Amino acid sequence: MSTDVVDSTGSPPEVPGPFGAPVPGAEAGPSLRADTLNLFDATVVAVSSVAPAYTLAATMFLLFSVVGVAYAGPAIIWLSFVPVLFIAISYFHLNRRDPDCGASYAWLSKLVHPTVGWFNGWVQVATSVLFCISAPLVAGAYTLQLFNEWGWVSSSTASDIGTQAVVAGAWLALITFICIWGIRWTVDFQWVLLTIEYVAVIGFSIWGIVKVAVSHPAGSTSFHWSWLSPMSVHGFAAFSGGLVLGVFFFWGWDTATNLNEESKNATKTPGHAGIIAMFLLLLIFAINIIAAQMLLPAKEWNAHGATILLYFAQQAAGHWAGYVMIIAVLSSTVATTQTTLLPAARITLSMSRDRVFPKVFGTIQGKLKTPAVGTLILAFICMFGIVMVSNVSSISKVFGDLISNIGVLIAFYYGVTGVTCAWAYRKVAFKEVRFFFTGILLPFVGGVVLLAVGVKVIAVAGWSGGYADIITLVLGVPLVILARLTTKGDFFKQKPVVYTEIGE
Repeated sequence: MSTDVVDSTGSPPEVPGPFGAPVPGAEAGPSLRADTLNLFDATVVAVSSVAPAYTLAATMFLLFSVVGVAYAGPAIIWLSFVPVLFIAISYFHLNRRDPDCGASYAWLSKLVHPTVGWFNGWVQVATSVLFCISAPLVAGAYTLQLFNEWGWVSSSTASDIGTQAVVAGAWLALITFICIWGIRWTVDFQWVLLTIEYVAVIGFSIWGIVKVAVSHPAGSTSFHWSWLSPMSVHGFAAFSGGLVLGVFFFWGWDTATNLNEESKNATKTPGHAGIIAMFLLLLIFAINIIAAQMLLPAKEWNAHGATILLYFAQQAAGHWAGYVMIIAVLSSTVATTQTTLLPAARITLSMSRDRVFPKVFGTIQGKLKTPAVGTLILAFICMFGIVMVSNVSSISKVFGDLISNIGVLIAFYYGVTGVTCAWAYRKVAFKEVRFFFTGILLPFVGGVVLLAVGVKVIAVAGWSGGYADIITLVLGVPLVILARLTTKGDFFKQKPVVYTEIGE
């Protein structure tokens, strides 16, 4: 591959131009609100994007169905944590050299090839939009379930798909309004939502562990260190399937990187926030899954399925705890929808600045300093998706299959970013021993592992199980070709660069 060797100072351009070059102040257009988020804000966004309560409620029973209720859940969680942590480290190194709100899209465009970057941007935006269709529907269902528990609506109303879609649309409208109104409002809202879910999930988890230790309820079991052993996962199919679900568990911390242009110390704060968030998430996921395994017998996992988190809370602290957990999952779902819409709007903003996406997505509202128009367009697409999924059974089936394997799409764009980090810094791989491990080896290993797992899951699932993910990936090919044919300028003619300095 032909490359241009560049020597970067590590400092971001004051205002990014359409191809990443500085633009003179007189020519610069509106920009995002800079120097707004500190490390605590960015970490809250990173953790909230993953939405621990929502993730546990939606995925924990799937994890156990894949690996078997053989107490292998904690092992899968930390095994999934390791390669994703390596990717978080790669994001740190790439962001400190080029803090662009397009993040992975922008980095791959400059370091590998513009076509690869555009395709990766497509995968990220498509994944975000698909999730922003799914999550509000979950929020709608939980809202009506809570209203039913309080006696405000009947059971038939709470289970009505159309009513759930209406409530989902209302939540999406509120989320969109807050996103448009400003990044400060958004983060303050995330603080509230994250506090609710953390107090509930961690509180009931500790409560459950103490209950087992003190009163030994029927069917409960003591903690065993073997639960953390990789040997507790039986078979490669269970391992790869569990790992993809584990990747979904940790998906979302990179939102902090997409907010780099709005962060203080933009070259370091987002990367540090992503790494800190990974360890906080490992703690909350591990403690909850261990608590659930200790308190609940195997038969209850099969009996309660998708409601296992609510059942766990009730068994830990009583029937009232189910109400609290419903509120926690609801707040978590709303939080993750918002923090998934945020990066999608900023990736399309970055692509529009590069003139490879419709110009309207690059519009920044002058006073609010947010990509208001792009956010609205994405929200309308999600709203249309909610209507279609709720009313057309065939689309609902395809969508359900896609969401169940969404970890494959996440593994793809995380994986290529990790490999890209190692490739970009290859000229300085042996300049420092520490950097060789953190900047080259770990990102490369994490990237290869995630790509391999994604390929393996598709291969095992075959067309019948993986067609939705395959279609999403394949659809990006004609779209990137269309972008190449319709783009004016030199974006797709850029030669990839390679870093010759480690940076700050």
